Amino acid sequence: MLSLGIDIGGTKIASGLVDAAGAVHEARSHLVEGPAETAFHQVLDLARSHLASYPIQHIGVVLPGGVDPKTRVVASAPHLGWTDMPLAQRLGAELNRGVHVENDANAAAWAEHRFGAGRGGDSTALITIGTGIGGGLVVDNRLLVGRHGLGGQLGHIPRVTGGHPCACGADGCWEQYASGSALRAEARRRNWRPGPITGEEVLSAAVHGDPAAVRLIEWVSGHLAHGLTTIAAFLDPGEVVLGGGLGSDKRFVEYVRAALDAFHPSPSRGPVTVVGAELGIHSGVIGAADLAATVGGSAPR
Repeated sequence: MLSLGIDIGGTKIASGLVDAAGAVHEARSHLVEGPAETAFHQVLDLARSHLASYPIQHIGVVLPGGVDPKTRVVASAPHLGWTDMPLAQRLGAELNRGVHVENDANAAAWAEHRFGAGRGGDSTALITIGTGIGGGLVVDNRLLVGRHGLGGQLGHIPRVTGGHPCACGADGCWEQYASGSALRAEARRRNWRPGPITGEEVLSAAVHGDPAAVRLIEWVSGHLAHGLTTIAAFLDPGEVVLGGGLGSDKRFVEYVRAALDAFHPSPSRGPVTVVGAELGIHSGVIGAADLAATVGGSAPR
């Protein structure tokens, strides 16, 4: 039986039919065309087009935003203009099927745990390294979402007392020291070179032997490794999976592993196992579909 996964991103809506092995079929992608109600009807039309061609029992939808773990109401999705949006209920009523709604990072963590780099284990931590730090946590084969659906907001773990200000309103958050934007900001502070800077450029320069770039990558991977040891201490995951624009680069993963070697693991736990994400751009669709099939959607009203 195929399940439908829909991933609502900042600029596009991706969808696909996912089988029991996590393989994606009939993948589609459309640009997000307008404000709140327009986006809803895009998702609805996309779901209907899949349903017209295939017998689909389960439907999952994921998006970057807070989702109430009990009601599946989207508490906030600023890029869509949604506040307290009963997305699962509205889609379920229109499609006459249960719909499961989840945060996209949680869904990606679930997908990697089930079918990607964390498959076969009991617990997986996904850390996405991009503009900020995102991710999700699976503990004992259960997605950890927390009381308000905000579990796994790893980028806002306190890292440096009185450190760099964060957009969340706090100072010294982990993502201010171990993300792609943190790397770019530090490169500017150190006057690495004039003009716009990308994390990929710094990493590439480091790989090719630029001493200043090497120091920058070692700086960001060191902060990342420090946070990973904290996560390992209280979760003891089977694997820490790195994803996102910077984190999924195999060259960066090697720097992180080297930084972790500098820490002394607990003799009883052993070293932190860090691997790169495997599912790429399909992780949200796969996670959405499989969560719908595994957890079940909200009953249509």
